[in-house]
Amino acid sequence: MFNFSSKPIVAYVAYEPFGIEYLNRFLDKYNQFSSGLDHDLLICFKQFRDKNLIEDWKKKISNPFIEFDDSNQPNDFDIGSYIRIAKAFPERYTLFLDTHTRPNSDNWLKIFANHYKPKSILGATASYSSLSSQFLNLYYKQHTIFQQIRWGLNHLINVQLFPNPHIRTTAFFILAKDLVDLNFDISGFTKKIATNYFEGGRKGLSNKLKKNGFELLLVNSDNNVFSVSQWPKSETYCLDNQDKLLFIDNRTEEYKNSDELTKKKMAKFTWG
Repeated sequence: MFNFSSKPIVAYVAYEPFGIEYLNRFLDKYNQFSSGLDHDLLICFKQFRDKNLIEDWKKKISNPFIEFDDSNQPNDFDIGSYIRIAKAFPERYTLFLDTHTRPNSDNWLKIFANHYKPKSILGATASYSSLSSQFLNLYYKQHTIFQQIRWGLNHLINVQLFPNPHIRTTAFFILAKDLVDLNFDISGFTKKIATNYFEGGRKGLSNKLKKNGFELLLVNSDNNVFSVSQWPKSETYCLDNQDKLLFIDNRTEEYKNSDELTKKKMAKFTWG
């Protein structure tokens, strides 16, 4: 296990417009599954229109936590909050979790710690998918061929063709300073597509880190770690029954609840 200079932070984004049930679902699983490692829980309160509502939500949290009030910031999605948290705690190793994400296995933090090493980012899920290839291969049948080709070519400026390996940003572990040092301009995260580019774009998180000599690593609930070429063996996101997911989120649940034909389609889009 990596020797951390201080306790890691687990940073969860509580997004008010989605409702408190998402926070409750996270806390239920947070308390159900042991993290396996001492840490500080941070709750980021985002897009709260009423400060009193933050106080109401806080009363429902029985766990000790660091309060991070992000309610006065523009809606720059989870990414903007991740970066502000990283700037506030640059020397802390941090597990960033979006609003939909919750633990799915014991030792969920210890597993990240077991496999962390300098100049690496670790994800609970990953993908080879490419937004540009998705449209150019006419993945979305509800859109016309013309629309999909036009959109695919537009996205190609920002997203390389398949395979496009990247860590999904629903749950990832990194030294906060390594995120800050990438110098993302958070003022640009005003539209959802910008978050897609942050996750899997040519100038996104994974590709910027790779250019800086970082390893992109994927972990699963069996305490195994996988390099990029081994990701399809992880039994995680969109792979078979996803039996080894360390965390679950809205997309892993979408795959789980889909029929077999849709699962095959999602797996092909994700892994080829």
